[in-house]
Amino acid sequence: MDFPLPELGVGIVYVPGLEPILEPTSTCIDFLEIEPQTLWQFHSGRKTSHFLPDYTLRHLRALPQRKLIHSVGNGLGGTYQPDTTFISALIDTIQALDAPWASEHLSVTQFKDRQKVYHTGFMLPPLQTYAGVKVAAETIRNFSRQLPVPLAIETGVNYLQPRSGELSDGEFVAATVEAADCGILLDLHNIWTNQQNGRQPVKEFLACLPLDRVWEVHLGGGFEHEGYWLDAHSGAVPEAVLSLTEQILPLLPNIKAITYEIFSSYIPLFGLDAIHSQLQEIQSLWQKRHSDRQKYHFKQTLHQSEMTPRQDIDNSLEPDEWETTLGELVTNGNISGRLADKLSEDPGIKLMQKLIWKFRAGAIVKNIGTLTRLIMIHSNSTTLEQFLDEYIKKTKPQTYASDECNGFLTFLVKKAPAIPYLQDILRYEQATIEAQLSQEPQLIQFSYDPRTLLEGILNGSLPDNIEQGSYELEIPPVSMAMDGPSQVGMS
Repeated sequence: MDFPLPELGVGIVYVPGLEPILEPTSTCIDFLEIEPQTLWQFHSGRKTSHFLPDYTLRHLRALPQRKLIHSVGNGLGGTYQPDTTFISALIDTIQALDAPWASEHLSVTQFKDRQKVYHTGFMLPPLQTYAGVKVAAETIRNFSRQLPVPLAIETGVNYLQPRSGELSDGEFVAATVEAADCGILLDLHNIWTNQQNGRQPVKEFLACLPLDRVWEVHLGGGFEHEGYWLDAHSGAVPEAVLSLTEQILPLLPNIKAITYEIFSSYIPLFGLDAIHSQLQEIQSLWQKRHSDRQKYHFKQTLHQSEMTPRQDIDNSLEPDEWETTLGELVTNGNISGRLADKLSEDPGIKLMQKLIWKFRAGAIVKNIGTLTRLIMIHSNSTTLEQFLDEYIKKTKPQTYASDECNGFLTFLVKKAPAIPYLQDILRYEQATIEAQLSQEPQLIQFSYDPRTLLEGILNGSLPDNIEQGSYELEIPPVSMAMDGPSQVGMS
């Protein structure tokens, strides 16, 4: 199968802070993959609630590399259909950055309960049955038809143990992309992670795939945690994954790009020099992609669409039941039944609960740091953790960090803990979020001298005898968006 897509080379997922290695003279970065939800502003009061600010668009356009679009947080592996507002914003971003194709995840990121849609806070695995294939393929087709460019679907991570009555990981991906007639974004670290955690071996997975549908490869790093290997985008690509990349590239006739992923929080730890070296190593693999194809071989099975349907697949379970049950379990919902009882026995559920807790708490601490520092200064980190734990257990994850932070602020307003200066700081954080989202200055009232109070919290202490009175503080909009998916679920 031949796709009329440009050959881009080696790229990296863009995050602010990479600019020093994005100079025009760089020979190891050919393109940037943009995750639009991490750069969009979200404001429910606007006609177009998702939007890329002009200053962000100008900055991205000024960078010399080509751009790709990789959507995050709106998985296409289940019954959830992304809303028209999101799709419209995605189309605008694709066209504004002249991206030749776009990608999204073969995962579940939303679930419905009593007609209300909730965010999972994590990229969950779809139901891997023929019923799951049918639903995912329809969702992908519906989404793809609305885009101005071709769509590739990313192979995901699954922390659950293999279940009887389901298709293997490779069979499910193959059947879905064939039915949806889309491309594949082959995340080699994801499928290697699945192998490390007891799922299908990598070479068996690859043997199932229609390799001519692979347009792009993702590489990233991870680490061990509580007996699991996590896809954490944390730094160096494991040597085993680099070796696998060297083997598989010559077998991908339509490969156009390799993308290296690292989360922004790991950049200071890993370092720009190390990132540059990693990209140079990936470039050397890319240059060898036309090597002798007979050197490596993965025994290919028939494509799933050509196979006789397996009789051992359990098609009695509906995808919406799978999504609701799994979503409620990992977000601390109260759900019971045969499927819930069975899934609860899987240690992967507790792992995902803990990861979602960390992601949500991290989004709050990162984005409303003045408030969280105040709590720790007055009490301690244990008190902050207790507040976070109570909030997270009482509420569902929010799609955007701003919503997650506002939810926590509302929770504290209702809880009203006896913390000095709390009301002033709550108003300050709410106004700061609004200024960032609306890009308009916000004027708020303080009961205490705001300069003395804010400087004290920033320096880690509450000053004595702060002057009380009636004060006003104008909070200006910031120059870069803070908003993005509240979950940074592994992709």
